[in-house]
Amino acid sequence: MSMTTETVIDRGLPLSGLLMVATIWFAGMGVAALEVRPEAVVAFGAPDRMISAVVGSKGYPLNAGKFYLAARAGPTTVRSLYAAGAWFVWPIIGKRCGRA
Repeated sequence: MSMTTETVIDRGLPLSGLLMVATIWFAGMGVAALEVRPEAVVAFGAPDRMISAVVGSKGYPLNAGKFYLAARAGPTTVRSLYAAGAWFVWPIIGKRCGRA
């Protein structure tokens, strides 16, 4: 007797579809960081070069690790981070309470 779970397991994961969804997600987040002008960002790359880019664009660093930097964004922070060699800049979109 064949079970439906056996046929699903035999097919395997649709890796090409998962890769396409991940690519679209990361590309969309990268474009969102450039177009939306978020209040804060997380940038992946060498923090020593990115800290000066954040300070030079009227933002300020919030946290830094070995391969990332979280920063409050100024008007040109995202573009400055990419120019400083950031691999990827992800916007931090937080919840707000009260009046904006």
